[in-house]
Amino acid sequence: MVDATDLKSVGPKRPVPVRVRPSAVRSKTMSPDSSAERMRKLEINETDLEESFARSSGPGGQNVNKVSTAVTLRYLPTGISVTVQDSRSQAVNRRLARERLLDAIESARDGQRMAEIAKREKERRRKSIRPASLKRKILESKRKRAEVKKQRTKIKLD
Repeated sequence: MVDATDLKSVGPKRPVPVRVRPSAVRSKTMSPDSSAERMRKLEINETDLEESFARSSGPGGQNVNKVSTAVTLRYLPTGISVTVQDSRSQAVNRRLARERLLDAIESARDGQRMAEIAKREKERRRKSIRPASLKRKILESKRKRAEVKKQRTKIKLD
């Protein structure tokens, strides 16, 4: 949405909106406090994180050519790694890397939890007692199959 302060007057007829750089717009991401809270909730220590910096690629001009703005964050216990070079600012990239790493760790743990639940359910179904009617149907189908196989035997010529 454009307000009156973002408009330049072009003659007496109509105002034209000023183009705002994407990096100047505040993102709606979480604050550092909430990422610290998420780390506590996931039981992740700062010592478990390994952070490295490299030069970014892409737009950004002289800044990305001279400053190491790309951030790679690695969670050592699992080996999950995230690289962020979205912004020209190293601080912004560090924050984004933490958020994305926490998202990746949460999704990995959710996937692991779902796999465990599926395994328990499969074992429960395997061990459950079959109803008598189902047992009769299974035995009947086995008998029919045995009859079909008996008919395949070779005929002996004496």
